[in-house]
Amino acid sequence: MAQTSLLQGKHFYCREWVFHKLQHCLQEKASCGGGAANKPSLVANPGNNSGVVSAKGAAWGVLLVGGPGSGKTALCTELLWPSSPANLQRGLHRQALAFHFCRAQDSDTLCVGGFIRGLVTQICRSGLIQGYEDKLRDPAIQSLLQPGECERNPAEAFKRCILLPLLGMKPPQQSLFMLVDSVDEGCNVSEGEQTSTSLSGTIAEILASHFEFFPPWLLLLCSARKQSKAVTKMFTDALIRYLWHLA
Repeated sequence: MAQTSLLQGKHFYCREWVFHKLQHCLQEKASCGGGAANKPSLVANPGNNSGVVSAKGAAWGVLLVGGPGSGKTALCTELLWPSSPANLQRGLHRQALAFHFCRAQDSDTLCVGGFIRGLVTQICRSGLIQGYEDKLRDPAIQSLLQPGECERNPAEAFKRCILLPLLGMKPPQQSLFMLVDSVDEGCNVSEGEQTSTSLSGTIAEILASHFEFFPPWLLLLCSARKQSKAVTKMFTDALIRYLWHLA
């Protein structure tokens, strides 16, 4: 089942600059073609509370970081279920292909198999990618989505059930985004720092290790705590071009 936000229906205040920047990223996605290597380098950005991870490849995304209570989940919720005037949110929810909210208190939201099956269901129901459901009729893909099999081999399931079918589809008329809130949840923490081995098999690891298979028209938008430095590094090393900070 697709995960939802506990903040859905709450009124949203401020952070309009994020909507503007996200709209710019989606426009950039729409105009970008193939490029050079995806290897990024972190450089300063004089803009408001943000940094640029410079990457020229077609596969790149955005990481939103902030401390506990800084409004990361509230902002992600507003993107999907706007409560503010349309001119502030800019109608971005219409470009959401799929989403997932990770919650430390709910182990089901941290299950990689459930994450993958939830994305597949949402992409099918969105109606934004014509022909995607036809790709899923392949018996081999259906087998990978079965409970148990998806958990045993999540990397193969994520690649063959989501990314490769999307890569093979005709690009949509406008670029789309996939949102994963609190992507650092589920990573074991020791003295405020994750270890590299604790990231294996998590939602964060699955996303970061498959960046080269993301279609160029799909923007990955994730949020994480600024204290989760191992997760931040893993994403900026892989596919994140923009790093936005919530004060």
